[in-house]
Amino acid sequence: MTREAARSPGVARPPLFSRAFVLLWIAAFGFFTAGNTVLPVSSRFAAGPLGADSAGVGIAIGVFSVAALALRPVVGWASDRFGRRPLLILGGSLTVAALVLHLFVTTLPMFIVARAIFGVGDAFFFVSAVAAISDMAPPERRGEAINVGSLAVYLGLAFGPFLGETILAARDYTSVWIAAGVMAAATTVISLFVPETAPVALRPKDPDGKPQRSPLIHPAGLLPGSLLLAGTWGMAGFLAFVPLYLGTVGMGAAGPVLAEYALIVVSLRIIFVRLPDQIGAVPLSAFALIGSAVGMTILGIVRDPVGVYLGTAVFASGIAFLFPALLAVAVSRVDENERGSVVGTTTAFVDLSFGISPAVLGFLAGSIGLGGAWIVSAVIAALGACVLAVRRDSLVHRPEPA
Repeated sequence: MTREAARSPGVARPPLFSRAFVLLWIAAFGFFTAGNTVLPVSSRFAAGPLGADSAGVGIAIGVFSVAALALRPVVGWASDRFGRRPLLILGGSLTVAALVLHLFVTTLPMFIVARAIFGVGDAFFFVSAVAAISDMAPPERRGEAINVGSLAVYLGLAFGPFLGETILAARDYTSVWIAAGVMAAATTVISLFVPETAPVALRPKDPDGKPQRSPLIHPAGLLPGSLLLAGTWGMAGFLAFVPLYLGTVGMGAAGPVLAEYALIVVSLRIIFVRLPDQIGAVPLSAFALIGSAVGMTILGIVRDPVGVYLGTAVFASGIAFLFPALLAVAVSRVDENERGSVVGTTTAFVDLSFGISPAVLGFLAGSIGLGGAWIVSAVIAALGACVLAVRRDSLVHRPEPA
């Protein structure tokens, strides 16, 4: 079906919301709600009870993504080779183990270890979930499917921080870790009922009887991944440091600002859910990168509550479609037996961003302040928009095999 036919009201679209899709979405929502419940609490925990400075906070937060980055390509390859379902279950189980370890943390190094295990669990679950969603979606609705699937991430971001800060205000850090662990455990149980979708796992050998193999680092994911890094650099710093930044501009809890960001993204993705398939990756990605740059600039220049809320709104409006658009185009450039590999390669750049950005911005904050760090993030997003303008044609062609 062509893009024009898909837009035509007279053409029936193939179904998307199967029982398996809904089960996977529920599991993903629980998983990312658990992760975001500890998000604003983790930086406070590192800076408070553990006594870490801004650089230490950045390392503790960033190690989550460094660990995920190290595993992401391997997980992508493994999900193509052995299937999505086992890795979903393993990811949920590792996350539960990491949150249990949080209960015993008394030093910054222990916290870094717990966060690293948390990141490994995220790598297993996230790559497998996105690859499974791509497997389930009809080709002409794949961008829409990834868009809907990513709503689980942002709804988790909308509810998780409020939940974490509410529990912390009423109880203590231990209660936050326990609540998140219970949610992660429920996610693991739900994953047991998600059917296998990987073509290789369902058909272990190709017509010639040879085992299917996909590359560990997929060339089709390099350019989309690089653009994701540029677009999510500011997002990584924003999520890591906004709880601390708000105190410097006379604001309190981070929950309302994080909820504003998440709800804007969720609303735009719901209202314009079909845009990745209707418009395509290039214009949506360009808008996202420019919006990210403008929003970060406002945060860096207008250093008061108005600037925080306005900058967050612009930033969220820009970033809303970056991930579904670029991931959809990356998946469209490979065969069905390589989806996990290209998802692992592309999303590894998000981990690279989230692993490096908090640490770099944490060090920069010591000399130029967090406002200056937001300006640096704006420059990186703007550079990404420039790269997109130069390499836009490369996104619609399959790369030569490595």
